Amino acid sequence: MPNKYRPDIKIQKRFLQVSAISLPVISFIPVLDVILYIAPRIGLVEAFKIVLTTYTVGTAWIFTFLGSMLLILLIAMAKPTEKSTFAYLGLAITSGVIVTIAWSSHAGAVDPIIGIISDFIHLMAVSIWVGIVLVVGWCSLNYKRWLPFLSWFSVVAIGCLVATALSGLFLMDIMVSKYTDSWMVPYGQGLLIKHLFLIPLIFYALGNGIIVKYAITKNSNFNPIPWVRLEGFILLIIFTITSIYSQQSPPHGNYLSDEAVSPLFRLFHPGVIDASSTVGFAGSINTVYFLFLSVFLLGLMLWTFYKRASIIISLLFSGLFVTSLYFMLMLTVVVR
Repeated sequence: MPNKYRPDIKIQKRFLQVSAISLPVISFIPVLDVILYIAPRIGLVEAFKIVLTTYTVGTAWIFTFLGSMLLILLIAMAKPTEKSTFAYLGLAITSGVIVTIAWSSHAGAVDPIIGIISDFIHLMAVSIWVGIVLVVGWCSLNYKRWLPFLSWFSVVAIGCLVATALSGLFLMDIMVSKYTDSWMVPYGQGLLIKHLFLIPLIFYALGNGIIVKYAITKNSNFNPIPWVRLEGFILLIIFTITSIYSQQSPPHGNYLSDEAVSPLFRLFHPGVIDASSTVGFAGSINTVYFLFLSVFLLGLMLWTFYKRASIIISLLFSGLFVTSLYFMLMLTVVVR
């Protein structure tokens, strides 16, 4: 972020180091899953060797590890007098690490060109958006220059949102045969819940760009930082959901069986589901009830902005809003 468009920010070097060290550690978890899956047949040492040298997920992780080591060294060597140079180098290395993660993704395995490119754009756009929100929300020393920041960040956030949405559509086209039918399996359930949480995310993003801006013009002592942190919390929830469902088998091709049905979906539809089953919609009085409840909860989310309520209360209303929408959809769904 250009200095003239941001509040005063201080990021501890230790935090950067811990973040860089965590990259190869956390990204190794999917590799370890594969290793433990094949280890009983060929032995643990042989499984390590085969996965790291012949499996895409293992080979990509080696490059993630190397990129992370470069990033750790860069952070350790960074000098205060050369911040700009080190920042651009760090950006280049981090972008390279994102490429390796996209390379090892499900989408990259299904379509090596469009899948990797779409996943890279998706991760990069989200990282820019989330990175700014988290850094400004948790590392700001004050809220000086907040109006210039909002004007600058609004353009960046819209660009990231468009890039995320378009790349997400490409990824869904690769990974999901039919979106609504995918709700019957765990991957599709995770995707649906993630998409529902995008609604409060966009709501708070617009609130930070419009309502908070208006509040600051009326009251120069208004503190906007808690609302940026709230947006960051919603983003972290979306990340958590993504990390869970992305470890499930994607619903691509002939994937459906009664055993593969999501336990969550089974709560609402306990009947027999097989490969010929599809999802349709039929409204009922319950649909109307939960629709009105969702609108009411959305109004309460808006009320928390005007009343400057605790962000915990806002987060609670957001969770209830998503839950209400989810129940509305699940009670509207019929399996044919």
